[in-house]
Amino acid sequence: MASPLNATDLYHTGIVVPDIEEWKTWFTGIAGHRWTETQSFDLLVRLADGERVLPLRFAYSLDAPHIELVQEIPGTPWTPAGRLATHHLGYFCDDLPTTSARLEEAGFPLEACAVVDDSMSIFAYHLDPYGVRIEIVDRTRMPDFAAYLRSKAPTWH
Repeated sequence: MASPLNATDLYHTGIVVPDIEEWKTWFTGIAGHRWTETQSFDLLVRLADGERVLPLRFAYSLDAPHIELVQEIPGTPWTPAGRLATHHLGYFCDDLPTTSARLEEAGFPLEACAVVDDSMSIFAYHLDPYGVRIEIVDRTRMPDFAAYLRSKAPTWH
């Protein structure tokens, strides 16, 4: 059986933080990272305990390898990973439901996913028993990631 993911589709490492703007400043000072503007929107998300609209906030580093900073949302999967700083590894995929099912078969149960028109959409999080979290993202949402980053960069860049 083929693996559910392709190594070349890994495009970011996600870190959940208590304050995105503070962490953007910190990473810039430490390593010179440049950032997209912070994106913010409410999204219907299916969790183990049901569906909720959550206020998602995130920003990507403009330079590869890409870091995604995600605003903490207490009581959800978007909580800091404790001493292990990495929250998730983000992969693009071509078929979100099929890739999700294959990850479940490989021992990564579904933890959360966005819901549009009562169906899994946009992204899904899968968490294995050891705490490794994989985010799969529908490639059609960002078919040209470099162009997406440029479109979200502050105008002063």
